[in-house]
Amino acid sequence: MRGEDSSGATARTAPPQPTPRPALVVYAWNGREAPLALVTADTAPEFDVLVFDYSGACGVTEAAGWPILSCRTECKGEIYREVHRHLARSGELYEYVGLIDDDIELAWSDLNRLLAIARGHGLDSFQAALTPDSHHAHHWLVARGGQVLRPLPWVEVMMPFYRTALFMAGGDYYARSISSYGLDQFVFPALQKLMGLDKVAIIDAVTVRHGRPITSDDKVFANGLTAHQERAVQWRMARAQVARECPDLVGTRWYFQTFSPLGGHHRYWPLRLAAPWLWLRALHHRMCRQA
Repeated sequence: MRGEDSSGATARTAPPQPTPRPALVVYAWNGREAPLALVTADTAPEFDVLVFDYSGACGVTEAAGWPILSCRTECKGEIYREVHRHLARSGELYEYVGLIDDDIELAWSDLNRLLAIARGHGLDSFQAALTPDSHHAHHWLVARGGQVLRPLPWVEVMMPFYRTALFMAGGDYYARSISSYGLDQFVFPALQKLMGLDKVAIIDAVTVRHGRPITSDDKVFANGLTAHQERAVQWRMARAQVARECPDLVGTRWYFQTFSPLGGHHRYWPLRLAAPWLWLRALHHRMCRQA
């Protein structure tokens, strides 16, 4: 009889799981000038938009036809924190979350294409490439011709997209970050590795323009730390999580490429001096588990 198993018991059909929406794009706004002023609305966006008012003082719930999340913040790390809280409260399901600075010039069609390419390649985090006249902190952000995308270990915080599960895993880090320094370089590579969500790329086929110079390097934030000091905090926290959750990774090639990159700041190079000790400690952990 239909609806019964071989024992005569009525079979229960599991309730259908909700389908995640394609993406939530969070676009920053200073709360004073026209919102989304640098966005060309050349087509219908195939994603949801949330305008983030970082002044915390706009006093309205909608801008340019999109909902507003309003909270006074000092810098990008606090935007990560507030978007994380918003998604945790709302229970909204998205495949990807993107966090775009208010000085990024783009069109909705750019983001539609960006998301289509990311899905087609199964990417876990990604970003668009920059035009040659953009302000940038890393040379590899500038678009390179003749290719759709380039695999990378991490993407920068000015306009990253993450799988929502990956983004939501970083809550403890966002709570300790104002500047966002270290989230991109150290935290997300660690989370990507631990979660098996490490397909990361910059998409050269889509280019956008970054219009302002980097300004947060030497600022002292409300927690008494500079951006560089915050990055060191995130570095220590990410290393501790890797050692706690997957000690076999400590001392590996990935470990040193992530936490002591030769192309990165020299302050992290001394970690490589500990390579023999870290390798022996990892070996000890493996032997103890096998005993």
